[in-house]
Amino acid sequence: MFRIAHAGPSRLAQAGPLRLVHASLARAVSSSAPLASGHSRWSKIRHRKGAADAARSKAWGGFMTAVHVALRKGTDPEQNTDLAKALAAAKGAGVPKDNVEKAFARARKIADGTGKPVTFEAVAAGGKVALMVECVTDNPSRTAGRVKELLSKGGARVSPVGFMFERKGVVRVTPIEGQEGATFDNLFEAALEGGAEDVREVEGEDGTMWEVLSGPTDLATLTTLLTSPPHDALYALQTSELAYLANDPVQVTEDGEGSSVAEDRVETVMKGVTALEEEGDVVRVWTNIAE
Repeated sequence: MFRIAHAGPSRLAQAGPLRLVHASLARAVSSSAPLASGHSRWSKIRHRKGAADAARSKAWGGFMTAVHVALRKGTDPEQNTDLAKALAAAKGAGVPKDNVEKAFARARKIADGTGKPVTFEAVAAGGKVALMVECVTDNPSRTAGRVKELLSKGGARVSPVGFMFERKGVVRVTPIEGQEGATFDNLFEAALEGGAEDVREVEGEDGTMWEVLSGPTDLATLTTLLTSPPHDALYALQTSELAYLANDPVQVTEDGEGSSVAEDRVETVMKGVTALEEEGDVVRVWTNIAE
């Protein structure tokens, strides 16, 4: 994998040089309290964005995982039934055709070696919101130019902020209704077996959702464990992905006093995030905004 990296202990106010370097994949178990939302206008913004993210992440997460696995057996859907099923499932889930084609193209680029993962680090206007922009591209220079253009339009710029995030495996599951054993405690024990670092309850659009965090290299093992008997009868997998999680999430307030960020600023940032995620080479944009 590649990323735009910082050369030293720079701060958000200082822009760093643009350069590509290899990023290597870098366990006390704890359980966190449920993450609650506030009642400010940001809460409404977050829920709108969260609903869109949840729907897309659910469709894309399972789709991309299935496609990547299937592509190991070949890139021709006519010869590869697993790949054909993955594509059909994505269409059945309502993923727009254009999005399916872009995602499939990215997956093929990785599988055939023509595409490489590239991550850009950036800071939004005001210097408080950090962004990690994950891409897959066969032309890093072209993608860098396009990402920088979109960042600029939204008032953001490339800056070394990778030190503000940790790369983690994130698996989200929901309890299957009517299953007596589908409890948080049972999930916690199962997650421990799979190498989890943390298990916490988060807000889901349809109720309870549990989020299991792991180191990057434990994600595949953990996902396989939770989707195999007996756990697959207790919990429904929603997403499984490698994520950039903020070490110290920035809080959102009405006026953006102190180290917090103003609601109006966040709304502008999220519009920029949406524009970036509509770009063909962009897979996902992560921020350090608190949930």
